[in-house]
Amino acid sequence: MNTHTRTAGFLAALTAGALIVAGCSDSDDNAGHSMDSTGSMSTTTSAPAADASSDHNSADVMWTQMMIPHHQQAVEMAALAQGRTDNAELLELASQIQAAQDPEIEQMTGWLSAWGEPTMMNEGMDHSSMGDMGGMMSADDMAALENATGTEFDRAWLEMMIDHHQGAIDSSRQIQADGSSEQVEELAGKIVAGQQAEIEQMRAMLGQ
Repeated sequence: MNTHTRTAGFLAALTAGALIVAGCSDSDDNAGHSMDSTGSMSTTTSAPAADASSDHNSADVMWTQMMIPHHQQAVEMAALAQGRTDNAELLELASQIQAAQDPEIEQMTGWLSAWGEPTMMNEGMDHSSMGDMGGMMSADDMAALENATGTEFDRAWLEMMIDHHQGAIDSSRQIQADGSSEQVEELAGKIVAGQQAEIEQMRAMLGQ
């Protein structure tokens, strides 16, 4: 073989090698493959995006832990209407309150479980950053309501429920400023809108 033939063959081999390398490189880029330290192929995958709805802070936790018993007391007050009044509008409102707040209790309980937090706040925990949940009735208040009937019950129930709702509204507006959970913010907004409308209805029932 002469020199010209050897040179031509060498150049042809270089060209073929370059094409093979380029083809491998393009294939690797498109497939998301890379060569590891051992020289074998490995596949690279991107981590899934974090679920934004899981973001929350301590204020969200505290508000949820406090709103659950607040809702539970409203449901208890609503249940007392049965057998103590014949006021059709009040009975319908009591049923509406129970139907709205029972699912919200389940929703908030589910959040705390997902966050790895207890349903109830630890005794002695400092509530100063959120304040106590307003509008909660005392045991004496609940006993008096339970023992009332007729128009006496109607007035007591409406006045107590207005105070109870106002406490939930005030706290919900506060968590909209202090919290970071989109879920909590959405529920707080729902509470403000729904319970404010019910307060207006109850005040009208009282002639206010």
